[in-house]
Amino acid sequence: MPTELTLRDHASLFALMVVARPVTNRELRELAGLEITAAVRRRVNEDAERIATKKRGAVNTHQLTPAGRTWCESALVAGRPDGAKFPAGVLYAVLDNVGQYLARSGTKFGEFFKPDVEDWIRAVYTELTVRREPGSWVRLSALRPWLVDLPRGVVDAELDRMIEQPDVQLMAGLNQRTLNDDDHKAAVEIGGEPRHLLRIGPA
Repeated sequence: MPTELTLRDHASLFALMVVARPVTNRELRELAGLEITAAVRRRVNEDAERIATKKRGAVNTHQLTPAGRTWCESALVAGRPDGAKFPAGVLYAVLDNVGQYLARSGTKFGEFFKPDVEDWIRAVYTELTVRREPGSWVRLSALRPWLVDLPRGVVDAELDRMIEQPDVQLMAGLNQRTLNDDDHKAAVEIGGEPRHLLRIGPA
C-alpha cells in the first residue's frame, strides 16, 4: 500500500506546480522556503513517479512529471485534508478556489501554471554564477542545456527582449579563437550579430 503523503509532500508538489519548470533546491528555498529531499521524493514517487530529478552539473533539478501534474490537478479540488489546520488550511482554501476557477472557466492546467521564461533564464544564470563574481559573463552554450524544454525560438526572443533591461547584456566573444562549435551553435543573433555571452547584474 502506498505511503500516505504528508502536508510537506503536498507543499513540495504544489511548489513545483507553481514554478512549472525544472528548479534547484537553492531556488526552491528562496521561492517557497522548502526543498525536495530524498524522503519527499521517496514518498511521492512510491506508487507513481510524480517528481523527476535530473543531475545538471553539480546540482539536481526537480520537476513535476505528467503524473505529478495529474495529482496536483486532482488535489486542487479535493478540499482540505484531514488534520490540515492553520496555516496549511488557508493554503488549501486558496488552492480550492484556484481549482474551482479552472473548472468553471475551462482553463487548462498547463495554461494557468506555466513557466515565466525570463525568470527561468535568470534562475539558470544565477545557478551558473553562484560560485563566481557577481555579474560574471556566462556562455550561452552553458545556459542552453538548462533550457532544453523550451523551443529555441522562445529562448532567443526572450533574450532579445531582455537586453532592453539595464542589468542584462549580450555580447559576441571578444576572442573568436576561444569559441568552439557549441558556442557558435548556441549564439543568438541580435542586430545581425551573433552574441555568445550573457551577463546579468549592475553595469
